[in-house]
Amino acid sequence: MGKSDVRLVVTDMDNTLYSWIDYIVPAVEAMVSATERATQWPRVKVVQALKAVYSKHESNEYPFALQESAIFEAFPDFGSFDKLVIEPARMAFAEARKKYLKPYKTVVQTLVELKKRGLPVVALTDAPRNPAEQRAKRMELDQHLTALYTLPGFTFPATPEGEKLVAPDIQQKEARGEYRAACPVIELPRDAEKPNPKGFLQICRTYGVEAQQVVYVGDSLKKDVGMAQAVGAIDCWAEYGTYVSLEYRERLDIISAAAITRRHASSVFESGEKPQKPTHALSNFGQVLDVIDGTR
Repeated sequence: MGKSDVRLVVTDMDNTLYSWIDYIVPAVEAMVSATERATQWPRVKVVQALKAVYSKHESNEYPFALQESAIFEAFPDFGSFDKLVIEPARMAFAEARKKYLKPYKTVVQTLVELKKRGLPVVALTDAPRNPAEQRAKRMELDQHLTALYTLPGFTFPATPEGEKLVAPDIQQKEARGEYRAACPVIELPRDAEKPNPKGFLQICRTYGVEAQQVVYVGDSLKKDVGMAQAVGAIDCWAEYGTYVSLEYRERLDIISAAAITRRHASSVFESGEKPQKPTHALSNFGQVLDVIDGTR
């Protein structure tokens, strides 16, 4: 295969462009600690209250978990709850995210090189639009991606009377488009979650390419590699994104429901098994260039 044969790169995001686990564990733990301090609730009650909401929305990054949780039911005046509970918890989460959410080494320079070559790079993630778009924007990956395909995003929660349970400044920023990424963001239907190839095939149609002309990169052997092989794409296993310490797995189990971990870090459940044998196993994202050049 020569580089002229490849016309598009499609990549997973979580644990392929960055470590989702290395960021989400300390970020949610920081949020829990801040909520503990603000409410004087025991840590286990805070964790279980948040986990119930996360499970309902199938995301540890559901941004309105506190106001939909049993914690808010105990302190139901939104104005004071927002200032005394949500705001410090949100700041704690944001500080941890800023510290721990970083692209893997070689990711940015590889995206820059692919752009120089005129090869579009599209991200295809099973994460909901809001957190996926925010991650791309905060790490400035949106400056290098041609487009981002996600699962459906979240809407603002509201009371039965229609009052939005979100701080006014957040509503205003949303209205001004301050949370939007620089690249186009396309929401896929919920049933497009991988290994369903629906999203991948839609991308191929949009860019006028055959699956055989696409290099696909992802960390899950079942959801990413298996899907790519099923449609005939050039599959690359992001093996570097599958290494998770036992400590982090145990900490993740406390804050995350199994269904959520399967969506964002399904390779955690694949430890010790290889449902699909990858054509190319990568030790860093930059090796995508070797695959394209036919030297790997």
